[in-house]
Amino acid sequence: MTLEQFLEYSKIDREQGAYHFNTEVLSILADVSIDTLEDMDIDELNELVKAHAWCASEPSKRYKTELLGMTLKPFNKLCLFEYIDLDYFVTDSYLHNLDKICAILFKRTKENEWGEIVMEPYEYDLNNRAELFLDLPITDVYGIITDFLKFRENFLKTYENLFSGEADEPLTDEERANLDAEDIKEIEAEEKSAKWSWELMIYNLCNGDVTKTSKVGELSLTYVFNILGMKKELDR
Repeated sequence: MTLEQFLEYSKIDREQGAYHFNTEVLSILADVSIDTLEDMDIDELNELVKAHAWCASEPSKRYKTELLGMTLKPFNKLCLFEYIDLDYFVTDSYLHNLDKICAILFKRTKENEWGEIVMEPYEYDLNNRAELFLDLPITDVYGIITDFLKFRENFLKTYENLFSGEADEPLTDEERANLDAEDIKEIEAEEKSAKWSWELMIYNLCNGDVTKTSKVGELSLTYVFNILGMKKELDR
C-alpha cells in the first residue's frame, strides 16, 4: 500500500456500512472501479478479497529516517513554525494529513562551509513537498505518527503551565441565561484567546511588531517555550 492509497483508505466513510467500506477498500488497493467490482462473479471477487486481506492489519510502526534524498528532522530540533503546523495537522487528523506531516519533518541537507551538515529552512511549498511522498510504501512512514505523538505528549506535559488547555464548547442559550454579564465576558475572552492561541503567543513575543513574526517562527521550539516559562515565572 502506498501512502496515497493509505490516505484514500483512511478517508472512507465507515458509517455507510461494511459493504460500502469493503468495496471502497478493494477499489483503492486493486486499482479498479467500483463498477468493475460489482460486475465480477462471486469467486473472482472472493479471490480479490483474499489477496488483499493483509490491509486489515495496522502497518508496521517502523519507519525510515532517510527518504527521497531527505533526512527526518529530530523532533527536539523543530522550529516554532514547524511545530505549530504539525500540531494543526495532528489535531485535525494525523491519518488524513500524513503526507503533509512527512513534508514538514523530512528535510534536504547540505554541508556548510564549516563542514557541518545543516537542514534546509522551513520555506518550501508544503503541498508540493507532500506530493513527493505519495508513491512511497506506507510502511516507510507510518510509525512516525506514533513517535511524534509521544514527543507531543511529553512536550505538552513539560510546558503544561503555559497552555490554557482545550477550548470549551460554546455556551448554550440556557447556560448563558444563568450567568451574569461579567462571567459571560470572561468566558468569551477565554474562548477568543483559545481560538487565536498560537497567533496571540507569537504577537506577544514580537511585542506587537508583526514584521518580526518570521524571525520568531524560525526559533527553536524548545528555546521559545523556555523563554515563555522564564517570563511567566519572573512576572509572578
